[in-house]
Amino acid sequence: MNIKSGLMLNNSFVIEGPLSSRGGTASVYLARPVNKPELKAAVKFAHSDGGNVVDEDVLLRHEASLLSRPDWRHPGILRLYPIFHLNKAQFVLRATGVENEPSFFIMEYLPGKTLAEWMEKIVKFPFDWKIEFLYQLATTLAFIHAKGYGHRDIKPDNILFKAAPTPSYVPQPVLIDFALASDGKNSLSLIESSYTLEYASPERVMKASHLIPEEFSLRPEPQDVWSFGLIVYELFTGSLPFRGNAKDIRTTLIGRNFDEKFIKENPNLPNDIADLIRAILKPVPEKRPSMGRIIDLLEQKYRPPRV
Repeated sequence: MNIKSGLMLNNSFVIEGPLSSRGGTASVYLARPVNKPELKAAVKFAHSDGGNVVDEDVLLRHEASLLSRPDWRHPGILRLYPIFHLNKAQFVLRATGVENEPSFFIMEYLPGKTLAEWMEKIVKFPFDWKIEFLYQLATTLAFIHAKGYGHRDIKPDNILFKAAPTPSYVPQPVLIDFALASDGKNSLSLIESSYTLEYASPERVMKASHLIPEEFSLRPEPQDVWSFGLIVYELFTGSLPFRGNAKDIRTTLIGRNFDEKFIKENPNLPNDIADLIRAILKPVPEKRPSMGRIIDLLEQKYRPPRV
């Protein structure tokens, strides 16, 4: 998708240029409000060139339907801005000045970049920095889980910072891309069957591989806990525990027989962190701790203030 700078959306926002196109179903552009050009916003467009345009539109509208809810306001969750159209506040519109008229919404601009972009440096940050970051991420996930939902695509690319992190400063991490968020009762197979393999839980991969009956619902919360555990491992080791090509990773997850090699090959991993990872990366979802329990463990072992 290529949207030209200077394009005006809904007579309210002017496009400045691309911010990200890493997402498989959407592209994000920087924009400025016409009435307040000193401010910045981000615009997310569903892809409209190639692929399944209908699916991409469905995912974007599903995401907006969640993030626009008043009871989903949280500092760790991306904010959407209402767009006033035909004297009514709306959150999703068609971009009439763009080819194929893709759907779009307006969201807050977060200049701190993603955890993925910072990961190489953050791996070398102090221990307490990592604990504080994990605590903030855990409280956001616990908030979502209290709503009966799971994000279901927790990965470094989907965690943005509100400002640039430093070894002595943990800016608020913000979860983005709720296209696959679910309460486990969603009837849309597109949402239930999509996942990022490297951060997906075993049961998620098994269901997508038709090893779990289609009618069997998976609880979304343990899927997030699994992904959280992988991020813990990555923060402290600089790599993911399950490696290889897609077939190798899928086979490992489906086999659900982890020999803890990934713990043993990192002898410098702090004992408490190794124990936390062991507790989280359980093949059986019911045996994983809740995010509330993880928060309790972090608070008990590492009392604030940390950074």
